[in-house]
Amino acid sequence: MKNNSFSLFVRRPTWGGRIYAFRLFCLAAVFVFLSSAMGLGQDDPSAAITGSGTTDFIPIWTNGTTLGNSVFFQLGTGAKAKVGIGTTKPASTLDVKGGGTIRGLFSLPTTGTATTNTGFNSQPMDLAASAFNSSTSTPVTQTFQWQAEPVGNNTSSASGSLNLLFAEGSGKFAETGFQIDSNGQITFATGQSGSGLGNVDASELGGLAASAFAQLAAANTFTANQTVNGNVSAAQLVSTVGQGTAPLQVTSTTQVPNLNASLLGGSSASAFQPAGSYAVLNTNMVFGYQTVATNGGQATLMTIPNLGAVLVDCDSSLSRIAFFPAAGVTGSLWFINGGATGFASGNGGTQLSNQATDDLITAQFATTTQNATMVISGHPASTCIYAGQAIVQGPGLHDRAQAHRGRPSR
Repeated sequence: MKNNSFSLFVRRPTWGGRIYAFRLFCLAAVFVFLSSAMGLGQDDPSAAITGSGTTDFIPIWTNGTTLGNSVFFQLGTGAKAKVGIGTTKPASTLDVKGGGTIRGLFSLPTTGTATTNTGFNSQPMDLAASAFNSSTSTPVTQTFQWQAEPVGNNTSSASGSLNLLFAEGSGKFAETGFQIDSNGQITFATGQSGSGLGNVDASELGGLAASAFAQLAAANTFTANQTVNGNVSAAQLVSTVGQGTAPLQVTSTTQVPNLNASLLGGSSASAFQPAGSYAVLNTNMVFGYQTVATNGGQATLMTIPNLGAVLVDCDSSLSRIAFFPAAGVTGSLWFINGGATGFASGNGGTQLSNQATDDLITAQFATTTQNATMVISGHPASTCIYAGQAIVQGPGLHDRAQAHRGRPSR
């Protein structure tokens, strides 16, 4: 007999009835096996599919033989179909009423592929609120929208940013000005005010390091002109500008109280008459009068222009008088006090009196061009009183004054 399994079913029986019965049994077994493999048999061939459903609901097997409604509802067909989960009024392709958990990447891909002419945004994400407008007496949807946007398309520094947009009602979305750059830097909307971000310590501000900004509690150096519209308060104003440039420029002619300058019109204080002394117009005479309290400090009795000044004080209630040549002036000084004479030469100060009794001093100070004869009196007490006068010869206060030089004796 050939080795052909199919011959089991086509050959006539040769071994009698037992062989024939065996063949029939094998044929039945094969039929049952094929029926099971092909799904032709059921556990209960008589069981029917039952259940009911609602139009547009996607069905679900509630048990092995029964269909019912699922939570999926389809509105429309084809490309315009919308599926709702938990809602029969889906507003978009997929509308879920309830929470959601995504255990993987949530992706909003680009709306297109960039070309040399155009870049494409990402698919947007909307967050909506509803506010009642009293003017229109209607609720108005307030929608914020996040989307990624291309930056520098078709450049060597092409990048992107995450931007916040806003639309009211059915209006068109517009940029708010708030965005996060690809390096994490945040750009705020124009007009941003308030305290800003709290507890944030950044390495840069507006792309600039901290060293680019003035420090409130530290010394600062400015290399360019600065404009201050308000007042400037400081312990000391220091100018390092060179000669030939005014260190201070003012527009107002209003007097400045308590301003103490070392020069006035380029001349030192010794070139002017102090308070309590005066020069007589069209003469070459100077007068002075001062009262000084005990240990009240130094005061100027009189200033002889271009020659020097007589200074007084009242330390320990003593009469103290001294003469100081003007800055840059060198000359000779003769003086008499109570019969005692004295002489000094040069540009240093000379003390004329330091006593507890009244004194009357006559002195003469001479330079190569001028000569001043002085009479000075002092009264020591709890408040010292001083008076003095000087007559200048040579180019002094009087325009017609003449210098008289001694001539050699014969």
